[in-house]
Amino acid sequence: SEHFATALYNLARLLKDKGIYFEAKPLYERAIVIWEDIHGPDHPKVSTGRKYLAKLLKALGKDDEAKRQYDIAIATQEKILDPNSPNYASDLLNLADLLREQGYYDKAKPHYEGALKLFEETLGPDHPKVAKALNDLASLLDLQGNYDQAKQLHERALRIRQEKLGPNHPDVAESLNNLAGLLQQQAKYDEAKPLYERAIEIWERVHGPNHPEVATGLNNLAGLLRNQRKCDEAMPLYERAIEIWEKVHGPNHP
Repeated sequence: SEHFATALYNLARLLKDKGIYFEAKPLYERAIVIWEDIHGPDHPKVSTGRKYLAKLLKALGKDDEAKRQYDIAIATQEKILDPNSPNYASDLLNLADLLREQGYYDKAKPHYEGALKLFEETLGPDHPKVAKALNDLASLLDLQGNYDQAKQLHERALRIRQEKLGPNHPDVAESLNNLAGLLQQQAKYDEAKPLYERAIEIWERVHGPNHPEVATGLNNLAGLLRNQRKCDEAMPLYERAIEIWEKVHGPNHP
């Protein structure tokens, strides 16, 4: 039933957030099958389910399976895009995220800009959904090497998230981590380091010390320290990140 599929999907999201990836995967797959049986393959719920399954598969190192899910989700999302839908801005953002994940940067950019404009017009300039669109567009601009514009958008997203969600929300950690990564690419190591440290602190507080997000933050901070030739400081961070990932994925993860 619809409610059963939604419960499976919600439990899968919860397990993913807790870093329990292998248990989340079959729940996503089962929810998608049920939604396809109820609604057909070209439904927003099916597309969203495939998007999150693809992200999970990518995190598990199953790149070929992830690409297949992304490609199906993109095709579905392009079919269902309807400017008259009340969910049009969210659908645009979803499509843009899918395109960016697959490296279609030029196709993704106008969808991000359209979603951002609609969110600002309908929800106001300081809504968390505006911050999400800003964060995602900034990440795209970062990938395209447009660092100055990306920095402005990351900083605005961070400000909104801190004000609306509180200083210890995981979305704040995401913005801190993304802004730190941008600064690191520009060799602004002293500016980036405290942002990475704050992101790790938030993730540890929210998720506990053995979550994949914590491992990602530790790995990023270790990379910055290595860039500064502080190898003795970087080494224990790399080791702790590996230890966390082995708990999540198993020691034979590619």
